[in-house]
Amino acid sequence: MESLLREYLPTAPDSGLYVAPDIPTAKLRAALADYAPEVDPADVLALYDATRLGSAKDGAVFLADRLVFQNNDLQPARTVRYGDVVGVRAKRKLLGGREIEIDLNRARATVTETLDFSGQPGAAEYVERFLQQALASAARVPDDPTAHATDRRAVQEALDRLVGLGRLAADDRQRMLDAL
Repeated sequence: MESLLREYLPTAPDSGLYVAPDIPTAKLRAALADYAPEVDPADVLALYDATRLGSAKDGAVFLADRLVFQNNDLQPARTVRYGDVVGVRAKRKLLGGREIEIDLNRARATVTETLDFSGQPGAAEYVERFLQQALASAARVPDDPTAHATDRRAVQEALDRLVGLGRLAADDRQRMLDAL
């Protein structure tokens, strides 16, 4: 992800984008203090300052495995792991701003997080392209065809436990095993 970040996110202060090592220390400190206190400053690869006045107290910090963002102080900070991204869409807002909707696979549901670019609409296209590339790279099929193979033994043991607890019928267990 680090190479994708560096390739698709430019250092563009007029758009509120900064890529390490060109992240202003004061902006990084403000962002981390306001919405990403658990993030180590050395792990930040890029920063998006969403504020109009340059305080960096709203925006996003990009790390190798995730981004952490906050649109405004009335919303809690959100974490988006790149591996959870299943869709990315940029949209125009009613009053001329932009936003990016990020669909995430969370457990058995797909949820949508929205990253607001009203303060710096010029940055939206760069962040959208980066997230699209992150999604595409995560979707690539690994060279090892067994990397995502089903562990039949583990599934069988789990089904046997369910049968033993009386929560699964033996016939249903067999149908599930046959489907593997």
